[in-house]
Amino acid sequence: MNARGGTRRQRKSELLKPIPYSRDLATKRPSTIVTAEKHPLVDSVSNKRLRDYEDVSKTRFDQIWSVLLELESNYGCRDFVHWANRTLEAKLGFKLPVEFLEQASIGSLNLSALYSECVFQQFLEFSKEFFEKDPLKGQQKTNLQKMFLEMGYHAIGIAPCADGRLAHFVSYILRLPYSMVRRKSHAGALFDVSESVRNWVFTEHLRFRESKPNPADDDTRYLKIASYHFSKSDPHHQGCAAHGSDDAKAAQAALDKLNEFKQAIENRFDCGATVDVILLGVNTDDDSLRVHVPDEFGRVDLQSYVDTHKLYHHTMNLTAEQARTEILNALTVSRKRCRLDQALRLRKVLAWLIEQNLSQIDYVHQYESGCYSDLGHAERFIGIGSGFEEVQLRNLTYYSFLETLEEGLSDVKVGIKIFKKLNVCKMRPIPIIIGFEYDARVPGSKLRVIKKSKRIEQLVHEKFSELSQSGMLHTMCTLRDYTGFHPAYRLDD
Repeated sequence: MNARGGTRRQRKSELLKPIPYSRDLATKRPSTIVTAEKHPLVDSVSNKRLRDYEDVSKTRFDQIWSVLLELESNYGCRDFVHWANRTLEAKLGFKLPVEFLEQASIGSLNLSALYSECVFQQFLEFSKEFFEKDPLKGQQKTNLQKMFLEMGYHAIGIAPCADGRLAHFVSYILRLPYSMVRRKSHAGALFDVSESVRNWVFTEHLRFRESKPNPADDDTRYLKIASYHFSKSDPHHQGCAAHGSDDAKAAQAALDKLNEFKQAIENRFDCGATVDVILLGVNTDDDSLRVHVPDEFGRVDLQSYVDTHKLYHHTMNLTAEQARTEILNALTVSRKRCRLDQALRLRKVLAWLIEQNLSQIDYVHQYESGCYSDLGHAERFIGIGSGFEEVQLRNLTYYSFLETLEEGLSDVKVGIKIFKKLNVCKMRPIPIIIGFEYDARVPGSKLRVIKKSKRIEQLVHEKFSELSQSGMLHTMCTLRDYTGFHPAYRLDD
């Protein structure tokens, strides 16, 4: 027994149990909630900066429709096109091409075309600010990368679900610099194992040839993280659409992909030990995590996990040192089959990720009354292709990584299904941004990406011809040179 009551084993078992959750928490969010207690591991300064960025960024997209209704109410006034552009610039921060406005004003105001065009223009402005001003400080990775190398990991690949409620998984939920990780989103977290293997090969090649980020003979590993999601307050309706809101199915599918990836490296290169895997479940109600605890060999057990929401409250009144000790204790496993804990380095990473997530839980407590008001989908547009590093905000984008539409069609269909409920039923179109990155150092890279973008754009309109022909689906192709922090730009016809 100890002063806090109960043995360490009893307190740990409590952390591994689900906690009660009430839908009553899903009330309309106030702008700010002042909490009575401050958690010793919470970074309040970062929380304020992240909140300001989220509010400003989402407002840019959310006010588009009301501005367009204002334009509609003044349609037909003298010199309408120029008045409309002045209004757009004053309230949304940009102008539209005069020729486009004139075309959209023939006969009646084409709100559908204008809405999508404003979303596209807002995204371009959003991307420009993200890469040029670095509001999330995601380009500052040197110190953290050094820390991860010391913990034994030289690269991180992350595969969250394409659901917009996980779009902020890297920068908010885990508080990682976006430039330090490779994020590829897929519906249901069903990432392409072969594509992930190719990236692993490229990563290891850099270590062999250029010692980046460290020499190949250093004892470090590649870390692969997959994240499924669920909703405690409405598990049967607000879970993962790709798995029919079946939490167990979503978790098992993500774990299967992780094991397939690790096995592929083992079979192909006979070095599976150089890869570690992490499985995380995200409660989209409050961004808390279900951290699956590996055994002494690094193997993941779906039934063994730590709930960070409960851990947050469990460590509230401790010192920072005591709280970190409790986190490590919660991740400890009994070693019955192995004298040494081969997953020790993995537990250090998990402990660090949990600590970062505690700040995000506090973020939701402070600014969202402990539970998001938009429990379900509330994305502003669909993004398909590669990249979209600038999308680091919850429910801003349904983003799905793909190289060909044939391979990623199922993911796009999920997005279309979501947006039929979000937009089409309200007589608003579905804006789809097709974004691809190219390597300016490679001859012909840009031209190949241009051709790919146009081919996918054409196929999108063909596959969803009914929406396209009715004016309820619009697309924009963007390009980005990924060799630096360059913003996306529009691929002109």
